Amino acid sequence: MKKILFIIIFLTVYYSAIYSHNYYITNLEKEILKLVNQIRKEHNLKPLKMDEKLNLIAKKHSQDMVKRNYTSHITPDGLTPNDRAKKAGFNIKKKENGGYRIGIGENIYETQAMAEENGKIRYYLEKYTIVAKKAIDAWMASEGHRKNILNPSYKITGIGVAISKDKKIKITQVFF
Repeated sequence: MKKILFIIIFLTVYYSAIYSHNYYITNLEKEILKLVNQIRKEHNLKPLKMDEKLNLIAKKHSQDMVKRNYTSHITPDGLTPNDRAKKAGFNIKKKENGGYRIGIGENIYETQAMAEENGKIRYYLEKYTIVAKKAIDAWMASEGHRKNILNPSYKITGIGVAISKDKKIKITQVFF
């Protein structure tokens, strides 16, 4: 009986942690999209729509950055955002204004909250609304990232978040 009770408690805690983690990530991604589209609206631009293939491209890049502990638009293997998009089967060429636009845009962001308690550093996850605002503020303060958010040619987006064991958050947003 004790063994069954232990298994039930263990599974409840385990699945609660997974649900909580996924809930945080999903809400952070939604909040980023909401804030980006608010900014686009303020600049008389149409809102971006989520695209599942771009979501997967963004999520895989964030997960790779966590797994291999780097923060860059270019992977340690030398793959650019366009390389990663093409590898995922995304067509990066779009007919536009009598010509073609080739390539995706990408914004990345990293943050990690920490506090010192009794001389020890403790890492924690800030509220997802705070993390989203910090990411957007950083992107809007960076000329290249700002251009991606305010590019009227971009119509669709994908957002992916990954979190390391020490609660380092990596965010990727791709645009097309």
